[in-house]
Amino acid sequence: MTIALGFRCTDGVVLAADSQYTEGIAKLNGQKIFPIASNGYYGLTIAGSGGVPSLKGIVREIKKRLKRDVGLNAASFADIQILIENSLCAYYPKHIDSAPKDKQDDLGVQLLIGIWISGAGTQLFETFRTTAFKVDHHRCIGVGSHLAEYLNDVFFPPGGRPSVRLAEPLAAYIVGRSKQYVEFCGGHTFVRALLDDGTDEMVWNQEIRESDKYFQEFFLDLGHIRGLLGDVPTPQNIDMAPFTEVLRNRLIEFRAKQQGHRQKQEEMRQSLRRPHK
Repeated sequence: MTIALGFRCTDGVVLAADSQYTEGIAKLNGQKIFPIASNGYYGLTIAGSGGVPSLKGIVREIKKRLKRDVGLNAASFADIQILIENSLCAYYPKHIDSAPKDKQDDLGVQLLIGIWISGAGTQLFETFRTTAFKVDHHRCIGVGSHLAEYLNDVFFPPGGRPSVRLAEPLAAYIVGRSKQYVEFCGGHTFVRALLDDGTDEMVWNQEIRESDKYFQEFFLDLGHIRGLLGDVPTPQNIDMAPFTEVLRNRLIEFRAKQQGHRQKQEEMRQSLRRPHK
């Protein structure tokens, strides 16, 4: 099992997942987010929950059909959505529905798929068996989905869309809390973004750890403020300045670290683009 979540953002799509595989009594780490790099016309990033062999098999089927049926040609969101459904329709009867009844639930998968189309930006889709649906805001799948939904609602009003920069640290924190409080979630946290310009961006491990730490400290600070709801003789005389100063300083420190990571990532991308002499 797993926890995976996706955000439809104002400037892209963010996907996050844990990395724990459960096979009987064994707990292993493995890949649960699969980028399909842009070819200039389209690009995909896929996160999944459920049977790991099926997840990898369906991703292979999608890649095969993209190469065979679309190739280096322009495509629309509808084209890619149909191709994903065709991939699921090809895989499910052969590898999942043909299994014994008591094994089918363990083999089934649910996907979150970020799709980029040149000139049209990004959209987020989810799957249920052999059907793909567009997601307008966010979606959480897997055994930690209820906790993830709660944390998302704490930070975002209904219907609101975050930016990629806001969704990435929150996604890291949500997966981190799911790993702590939900059985069968564990391993490392992975976060990727598919931007509206087609760039696929992996959030570095250090930034993921810092994001988790920042939100933990944020809730701890709020806990101290919440303590003021108790038996305070004259609440109108409470000096809130020290609390706001702490929150402000933590935010400034975190944003500076985040900006530093972004700069290093951009420098690395630029160095990879330079021709070697």
